[in-house]
Amino acid sequence: MKRKDILRKLEERLARGEINEKTYLEIKARYDSEPEEPEGSEAPEAATPDLGEAIGAVVAQATAEASRHAGHAAHAVGEALRAVDFSGMGTKLSEESIKILGSGVVTGNPIKTAEFRSAGSARVQGPLEAKTARIAGSCIFDSDVHVEEFRAAGSTRIAGNLKADEVETSGSLQVDGSIQAEQISSSGSLAVKGGVDAEEFRLSGSVRIDGGLKAEEVDIDLQGASKIPTIEAEEIRVKATGGFFRIRGELTADRIEGEEIELEATTAALVKGDEVRIGPHCHVDVVEAKELVVHSSSEVRERRTLS
Repeated sequence: MKRKDILRKLEERLARGEINEKTYLEIKARYDSEPEEPEGSEAPEAATPDLGEAIGAVVAQATAEASRHAGHAAHAVGEALRAVDFSGMGTKLSEESIKILGSGVVTGNPIKTAEFRSAGSARVQGPLEAKTARIAGSCIFDSDVHVEEFRAAGSTRIAGNLKADEVETSGSLQVDGSIQAEQISSSGSLAVKGGVDAEEFRLSGSVRIDGGLKAEEVDIDLQGASKIPTIEAEEIRVKATGGFFRIRGELTADRIEGEEIELEATTAALVKGDEVRIGPHCHVDVVEAKELVVHSSSEVRERRTLS
């Protein structure tokens, strides 16, 4: 069969959907690379490769290549698991998760998994990279934690930085580095030696952030002595808990700056915003605002009007 006949049949099979465009182009390229056939020449039938065989060869080659890539992927997963050491009767490892039930230690550099889960007493020696991390009880991370979802109930300490899309904690969370997240919701005690950068920051309890807080929205219900040197956000709300004569929380800050600010039980050097409401039990050195309301129980030493 001549080359032009083969290519014509190939085009017909492409039109009928029997082969895809990639297969068509690969086979066509093979024939285009061969020398032009003289007019009237008849090549022996056996010398011309069968069209079905040619297509089959291309498909077989593609299948073999896909199998080879799958083998590489499986090998990579196996290598990742072999790079993780663990101890403890309740520690379980699989390709999808690391689970510590009771007591256990996991070591790696880094430790990669889809899900990290601990219930009891756990220690993670090395940076953790996962989609989700769920902690119940006590857990110590000796390095950074980088996850999409971080949920902890109990006592958790992170010696490095915490980076996540969503952070939800109840109990005690201590971070020696910084926190970067889209949403942070904390109930209990939060202590961060670095800074906190989030879109939404909601806390009920006590908080200390040495490096300052930046967010779009800040909502704090004070239930203990708290300190944040600087707070920068569009909307800031700080509320005291307890009765009017016996509050259970107080916030100390150097500078609080936003568009809409509502404060209670707050001591600050400077508060600056468009709309500022100074509620009960506040002591502020300077307030700069377009609109300002001050509760009778609070003290503002200097008031400046923003233009």
